[in-house]
Amino acid sequence: MLLASSEERWGLFKERFMSQRGIVTRCGIATACLWGVASSGNALAAPESAAVVPEVMAVGEITAAFADFRRTCEADGRRLWGHSLCAPLLVVHPETRAFVASEWPGKSGAGPWVGVLPTDVTIANTALTWAGVSWVQLRAPLPEAPARRRALLAHEAFHRLASSLGHRGQEGANAHLDDFEGRTLLQLEWRALASALRSSTASARRTAVEDALAFRSERRARFASATTEEGSLERHEGLAEYTGVSAAAGQARERRALALENLDDGARRNSFVRAFAYASGPAYGLLLDEAGASATGWRKRALEGADLGDLLGEALRLPAPGPERNVARRETRYEGSTLREAETTRARLARERAEALRKRLVEGPVLRLPLLRMRIQFNPGELVPLLEHGTVYPGARIVDEWGSLSVTSEVLVAQDWKSATVVAPPERAQGSRWQGDGWVLELAPGWSVRAGARPGELALQAPESR
Repeated sequence: MLLASSEERWGLFKERFMSQRGIVTRCGIATACLWGVASSGNALAAPESAAVVPEVMAVGEITAAFADFRRTCEADGRRLWGHSLCAPLLVVHPETRAFVASEWPGKSGAGPWVGVLPTDVTIANTALTWAGVSWVQLRAPLPEAPARRRALLAHEAFHRLASSLGHRGQEGANAHLDDFEGRTLLQLEWRALASALRSSTASARRTAVEDALAFRSERRARFASATTEEGSLERHEGLAEYTGVSAAAGQARERRALALENLDDGARRNSFVRAFAYASGPAYGLLLDEAGASATGWRKRALEGADLGDLLGEALRLPAPGPERNVARRETRYEGSTLREAETTRARLARERAEALRKRLVEGPVLRLPLLRMRIQFNPGELVPLLEHGTVYPGARIVDEWGSLSVTSEVLVAQDWKSATVVAPPERAQGSRWQGDGWVLELAPGWSVRAGARPGELALQAPESR
């Protein structure tokens, strides 16, 4: 249904949103509900016009999920980390930017707070400080399965908790996990971890863990940066996902089932570079939980920097993998030859894709944007490393001092996180809106586009008063 004006669209959106299940009974009449507060405390204006009426979120289901989380967040957090996981929750529709929050800023209202998120706030599953509140932000829709929904909320709540305790995540490039041997050895490690989780005897579990640690050690011996870079992401995302899985189910067998799903899902991803810890973290964490008294205190040590593999080997009193890891013999237990055949085909296709991206985003005409105070949202499962040039993100949204960049094709983010690059536009724009192949750039006032350092390159020009 098309509307004549943005005011009409906004009015119908509010009417539909307010009539959703849960809003009237919790907020009272429409005039009692605040429709968004900007950081300055001013009421938000109507959202930018859209072609169709925005989809409305199921507010009743969202508030039920809030209540479900509140029932266990205190006990789960203290059991795992000695601190509550409870936090204000903010669920945002990625297209309409409509949100439902579990509470009002400053406790200034009763029931859920509903509104529209300002356009300069990035939407992602993350910890977010906005409107004077430290939120756990989640993209709508929430997972339908109750266990996965609880896992997601606890995962993101861990990030908020870790940040409040001074543990801010640092992530390495992990480009080696796009390499043939890096990918193969990681998947063999995952298969061994899955075997350990399924094992019904202590001896079988011990053998499988020994195999997993051998594959892990071999990979890290081959790639100099692997130990540091993998460890950083396992502490940041691996412990978060372990927290989610541990809080999502009450029984050990149910938690193991969720961890096994993560391992299966991880192996199906096109890229492991930014996503591998979602599979590894829960597996190591649950195996440590089930290792008994010898693993006491492992969470605190892991949060402070201890390696998950080292902690598990120590808890099970396994010898450290030496130079003779017998990887070839161990591979036979996990269909290593079949895996290597599949990875050989995948490696050829990946090289061809990387070369095509290099020609487009490194050698070809490009628009280069500085990253100054950048916020980015992206899909972690589809990244393509281009070695020293950085990493290609197939789809992302970047907000910075110069405005916003929305990408549906590819954007190259430099290894040092100081620039982002897209294919140059076919023609110069009129005004502040620039558009190219799969991207749209909305410039902030005063910013402009100028010729770059090499022929065919464009770059951003800051305002003179900046």
